[in-house]
Amino acid sequence: MKRTASGLVAAVLLLAGCSGGGGGDRTTTAPPPSPTTGSAAPAYLRVTTAAGGPLLLIDTTGGTTRITSRLGGASVTITGADGRYTEGGRVVAVVKPSADGVKLKDTAGRTLWRAKLAGGRVRIRRGESDTRYEFRHEADGRIKVKQGRTEVGDVRSLEQGTKVETAAGATVARSGTAPSTGLAVLLCREVPPDLRAVLAAALASRL
Repeated sequence: MKRTASGLVAAVLLLAGCSGGGGGDRTTTAPPPSPTTGSAAPAYLRVTTAAGGPLLLIDTTGGTTRITSRLGGASVTITGADGRYTEGGRVVAVVKPSADGVKLKDTAGRTLWRAKLAGGRVRIRRGESDTRYEFRHEADGRIKVKQGRTEVGDVRSLEQGTKVETAAGATVARSGTAPSTGLAVLLCREVPPDLRAVLAAALASRL
């Protein structure tokens, strides 16, 4: 009888620990925080040229992002912490995540570029309202990038990874990851190279 009572007590304690009920001494594990200006989700993205040379490397760990980019030709290193991305002591952009996307601002608070989620699509805007690009997920898994009515290119799956190509069929980048909006940003040539790298990093950890 004592063994049965003991077993019942153990079962009750186990159920209490698994349920959402209160318990002053019970330790719970809080869900991970959503990305904010000071806390970015872990992300890693390695992108090469069509020939396999380095193009873009994004590594976000512990709230710090390190970007190595050759989008502008020469290799630059951009470091992000607490939402501020700097290169050689210069602030490239201040990233401000929002409920519907992410904004890149200058140090005066002016919006430079933003990615806005609307109706299942991603719109890349210059400033707050000037839509320059739109990303759309296709039924075959591709992400199509358009500028107005003109198709710029797409991001599509390969047997091993992903390729980014222009509408003319030229491969501009490859990655070992699945198609993503971070990769689609590489086709947004109106966005300056450093800001394109930061926006790709923001989308890699946000969307």
